[in-house]
This record gives sequence, structure tokens and C-alpha cells, in this order.
Amino acid sequence: MIEQIVNSVICWAILLLALVCYQQLWCQYLTRFENVTPNANALITKNNFAFTGILIGALPLLGLLGTIAGLLECFTGIANTGASGELVSSGIAKALLTTQLGLLCAIPGWLLQSWAHSKIKHQRIIQPMNANPSCLES
Repeated sequence: MIEQIVNSVICWAILLLALVCYQQLWCQYLTRFENVTPNANALITKNNFAFTGILIGALPLLGLLGTIAGLLECFTGIANTGASGELVSSGIAKALLTTQLGLLCAIPGWLLQSWAHSKIKHQRIIQPMNANPSCLES
């Protein structure tokens, strides 16, 4: 299985994109404490989360692309050499590996994005209250 991942360009693309997504999420989470004007910070964060969400959404699509490419390769092999059970099953297993990898990278990305987004929203609510404690006394 590791050999199949190492030899697949699409698997490398999925892993690289997942690393970029996780790095972006980490940066968004760490920069939530920066003292920037609230409107500018909200706009930057919203745009960053939208872009990161698009990248995370591309991970399972890359997996699907790998599956289609693997199935085409499998069917080409069947057409050239004839259909054997071993050839068909190994080709399908290889093709589905990219879908599995895409989902394994995307699902934690979506969960991390949701968690980071809730932390940032919570920080925006708490920060003005801490800056103006008189609003808590009324």
C-alpha cells in the first residue's frame, strides 16, 4: 500500500494539498489573538476560511480523480491482456486507494476548520467584553 501511495502522483498531490490546508488552519488559529481592527480581522479571517474550505473540499475530488485514472488503467489492462480476476481486483484496489486517501485527509480538515472557526468566533465575542468591563456590570 505504501508503495502505491509513493508511486502515485495524485496521492502526492492529495498529501501536499492536505499539508497546505492544515498549515493554513494552524496559521488562522494562531493569528486569532492579533490586535487588528475588528472589521479588517473579520474580513481577512472570513476570506481565509473560505479559501481553506475550498482547498479541503478539493481533497476528495482529487481522490475521485485518482479513482477514475486507476479504473481507466485497469480497463486498459483488461482490454490489452484479457480479463483475469487478479488483474481486475488489484486494479480496483489501487484505484480506490486515492479515494480513501482523499477522504482521510479531508474529514479531519473539515473538523479542524470547524473547531478553529468556533474558537475564532468565541475569541471575537470575548475580546470586546474584556476590553470594556463596564458592559458586564450593567
